[in-house]
Amino acid sequence: MSRLRAVADVCVLLLDAPPDDGHLLERLVSAIGAELTDCCVAGALAGPAGAVPVVRTVPCGADPALAGALLDDVVTALDGSGHATQGEARVVPLLARGAVIGALGVLQPAGGPVPLADGAFVEAAATVAGGVIEHSHAFAATLELLEDARRQGDLLDAISDAIVSCDADGVIVSWNSGAERLYGYSSGDAVGCDLLALLATACVTEGVEVGAAQMLQDVAAAGRWEGELRERRSDAAQLTVLSSVSALHAATDGTPAGYVFVNRDVTEQRRQEHEAAHDVLTGLPNRRRLVGRIRDAGERVRRGGGPMAVLFLDLNGFKPVNDRHGHAVGDELLIRIAGRLAGTVRSTDFVARLGGDEFVVVLEQFGAVERVMSVLRRILHAVEEPMELSTATVTVSTSIGVALAEGADVAVDPEHLVKAADEAMYRAKRRPGRVAFADPDLDRRWLEP
Repeated sequence: MSRLRAVADVCVLLLDAPPDDGHLLERLVSAIGAELTDCCVAGALAGPAGAVPVVRTVPCGADPALAGALLDDVVTALDGSGHATQGEARVVPLLARGAVIGALGVLQPAGGPVPLADGAFVEAAATVAGGVIEHSHAFAATLELLEDARRQGDLLDAISDAIVSCDADGVIVSWNSGAERLYGYSSGDAVGCDLLALLATACVTEGVEVGAAQMLQDVAAAGRWEGELRERRSDAAQLTVLSSVSALHAATDGTPAGYVFVNRDVTEQRRQEHEAAHDVLTGLPNRRRLVGRIRDAGERVRRGGGPMAVLFLDLNGFKPVNDRHGHAVGDELLIRIAGRLAGTVRSTDFVARLGGDEFVVVLEQFGAVERVMSVLRRILHAVEEPMELSTATVTVSTSIGVALAEGADVAVDPEHLVKAADEAMYRAKRRPGRVAFADPDLDRRWLEP
């Protein structure tokens, strides 16, 4: 019974030890030495470069050299072969998770074999120690995993980007603090919700809106999608975010088990870019944006994308309206004209305001000049329709100059093309039809009686 209690005491002693193998073995050897007061006790740990001596105890009055010899025996026996006897010494392995991690040795200084009861005690203590060390390793690994998770969580929370993961059905499973700040929903509110429905997500790739379902199909096929998302905060404010979406842990059938969204708020950046490229009053693109669009369209012309036409418009009768009814009505008129022009052309065409009462329309891939003539007639009619404004009903008209660019060998200079259309517009003001082409041949063919 006393030996059983001693084994229990060894267990308690080891559980209180610092969680590393060296300290545990030191306590184990000391505890065995305290119980077997007439024996030398030694211990060693298995290491990648061979056995590592750890500690030894020597009874009072015993020759210290005996303990040194015992330690040598322990180191020699540390080969995983089970119980071993080096001379009169009793050597017992320490096992954890089925592997030999160390060994214990006991020797009587007076000589003779170690008593069976003492040997059994050492074996029991070694078994207990192996279990404690095994659990210590598992506990340390768990702590390391928890610490890694904590560090990753801290890292995710420190990142300003919104990082959101969802399952294959789009149900939110994680929502970092960046997402809380960006969208205004707490993690508790967001987790479990349908991600795309919660944020009213619309996806945009290269300026073209695509369905969320199509975006997820692209992720499933390619493993990744990058683009912009138009989303809604908890307070209904609209957001534009730059998004990188990745597939998570593909299932055995090849379909994603979920998705990770890394979203960065670019709302303010896009607002500033829009203001820099658009007319404040009408919302139409400004000269800066127009030049870029004509340059891009010119490249498409060179690649065989069909001809391009630049229409330069100047309103007739705008100044009298402005002088008679005031600038507020004049501004209202310009806004209405901008809307009419945008509604007259295709969505793939381009309408810009240069300033004052001057507008430019860019037509691409119109096929034949007949198409340009049709657009010109629609514009003339749309502008001439009377407009009921807030304090007056007014009527204006417009004069239009047209410059064309076509052919693979054409070099499109945006400023030159706009200037050519502008000069043609001044000729148009002197004509009843109020239209003129920059090219004299086209002018004669299409506009002269």
